[in-house]
Amino acid sequence: MDNYAEKRVKIFNFEKQKRRERPIRRRAPENLLRRAGGLKKCTDLRYEQFSSLYQLWLSYFKKVLNNIGLRMDERLLRVDYHGALMRVGDAPNTTQIGLHGIVLHESKSTFQMITKRNRLIVIAKENAIFQFVVDGKLFTLFGNAMRQRTHLRGRKAKVPTTIPFLLD
Repeated sequence: MDNYAEKRVKIFNFEKQKRRERPIRRRAPENLLRRAGGLKKCTDLRYEQFSSLYQLWLSYFKKVLNNIGLRMDERLLRVDYHGALMRVGDAPNTTQIGLHGIVLHESKSTFQMITKRNRLIVIAKENAIFQFVVDGKLFTLFGNAMRQRTHLRGRKAKVPTTIPFLLD
C-alpha cells in the first residue's frame, strides 16, 4: 500500500480559473399574447369601428362561395378571415368556448378578435373549432387545418412537371 500512495501524485491549481461564457440564447416568448402580435397595445379599439369591416368581409365571402373552380373545403382554407364574425365552438381552454367577435388579426397560430364588450381576445388555433354563419349556413373551421401562415394557405402548391424524354 505504501507503493500505491507514493505513486499517486496530487496536483493543486491555486490560480483563479475563468469560466467559459456561454452565449445567451433568445427564446421565443412563452406568453401567447406576446407571440400573437402587437394589437394588445391598442387600447382604444371599439367593436362599432369594425362593423363596416364585417359587412365588407360578408360581400367578399359571398363572392368566394360563388367561385366554382375549387372544392368547398379548399375555398374555406384559402379565405382571408380578417373581418369575419367568428365564434369559438370548442377549445382546449374551456373559458374560451362560446366567445365570439370580429377577427382583427390572424397569425400562424392565433386569431385576435374584438368582442361586443370592446375586449381584445386571443384564441389559439391549435385543437380549436371555429364557427361562423353566412346566409343562414353554419360553417365550421378546424384550427389545426389552418395552422400555417395565411399567405401560404392561399397559394396553390407547385406541381413538379416532368419533361418527357423523346426516344428515336
